[in-house]
Amino acid sequence: MKTLRVSSFGLRGHVGTSLTVPVVQNYAAAFATSIEGGRVLLGRDTRYSSPMIASAVKSSLIGSGCEVLDLGVCPTPVLQFSTARRDAAGALSITAGHMGMGWNAITLIGRDGACLDTNSGEAVLDLFHAGDFRKATFANQGDAVECNDYFEPYLDRLCEVVCVEEIRRKKFTVLIDPIGGAGCVFLKPFADRFGLKLVSVNAEPSGYLAREPEPRPRSAQHLASFIEHVDGDIGFVLNSDVARVSIVTEEGEQASEEYSFAVVADHVLQRQPGVVVTNTCTSRMVDDVAARHRAQLVKTRVGQAYVVALLADEQGVLGGEGSGSVVLPLFSQGFDGFLMMAIILESMAQSGRRASELLRALPKYHIIKHRRPCDAHAAYHAVDSIGGRLSEWAGGTKESSDGIRIDWEDGWVHVRPSQTEQLIRIISESTDRVRAEQRADEIAKMVDHEI
Repeated sequence: MKTLRVSSFGLRGHVGTSLTVPVVQNYAAAFATSIEGGRVLLGRDTRYSSPMIASAVKSSLIGSGCEVLDLGVCPTPVLQFSTARRDAAGALSITAGHMGMGWNAITLIGRDGACLDTNSGEAVLDLFHAGDFRKATFANQGDAVECNDYFEPYLDRLCEVVCVEEIRRKKFTVLIDPIGGAGCVFLKPFADRFGLKLVSVNAEPSGYLAREPEPRPRSAQHLASFIEHVDGDIGFVLNSDVARVSIVTEEGEQASEEYSFAVVADHVLQRQPGVVVTNTCTSRMVDDVAARHRAQLVKTRVGQAYVVALLADEQGVLGGEGSGSVVLPLFSQGFDGFLMMAIILESMAQSGRRASELLRALPKYHIIKHRRPCDAHAAYHAVDSIGGRLSEWAGGTKESSDGIRIDWEDGWVHVRPSQTEQLIRIISESTDRVRAEQRADEIAKMVDHEI
């Protein structure tokens, strides 16, 4: 199965097989060529392969005449926040985010801090495939400068967006599991600024990822097992680049990652009504929260780049996905776990509600998620093949802007090829757990038959 995925907003693959030094260097050179050798920020996570890939990327950027500001180990949202403020032409983040050991990726970021827009990304792809790269002469080579003074300005701005003093007065005990990723060394300054008693888990940036990187209930078992024993007020489970968050309540409940965006939206829309943007397979909790606050909800394809682009077009106030991701354009142009944690803590401080009560205030749905390993060509063929069979399925309404989605009054199902992994994703949600499971299983059987 081919593991290299090349798109308009990034490159990802399995290190040493599909993701090799020449591929990485060519991709970085294509990006450098597209920005005509301008200033570039570079950040990475802690994976074993990230220093090697960063070195390859840096050499390629310098050879194309770029000025590189190397932020070292840096969470992707912090890199995105810093890009516009450093007057950069763009940035590259080296991280596989929610993917497991052995994988790595390069995410392309535009000068505004958002994932590269489609047109600019397609231009990079054309250059990459053509092998037509900018080459600096000996007299105009680029250079690289290490940069480590970027987190304080980030925290300063974050404290302008949320009510830091209200959070500090509560003296919350907060458990955070950064999976040994890019967030590790930033937890203490974050906690100190917000007056938190920090209990960190898996916070050694060794390059080893101690659990599944995707923040979801089964990733939270270790943290949930002792939160009550340390009188924790809330727990947060992060992915390796701090772009996604799931919640553990003070009672030890390992909440689905789908709750994170809904909790944030319920709080933000109380003070700032406006358009909300999400993707086609995020929980209906967000639909209901938007309706509760009389906010317009607009949906797009799955992926940060699509959500942020539509958010700008709609001049929206909030965007996010059911993967545990949120973007607040008032603050930055990227999915941001530190921002999410701060907003959720602000919600607890201002409402006086515990984490478990924030979750219970949301509409109740049951969501089932399946995945089927499958290479990209077969995945698209399989989804197309079952699309016709789903047209009249059980009286539902079909929508096909991103894979296939069928809606009923009580719930929905969605099946699509993954943009980041070699698999097909199947999601089913309903007010009735049995019905959600039955629909997910039926779709899974159809997919299994095709692949």
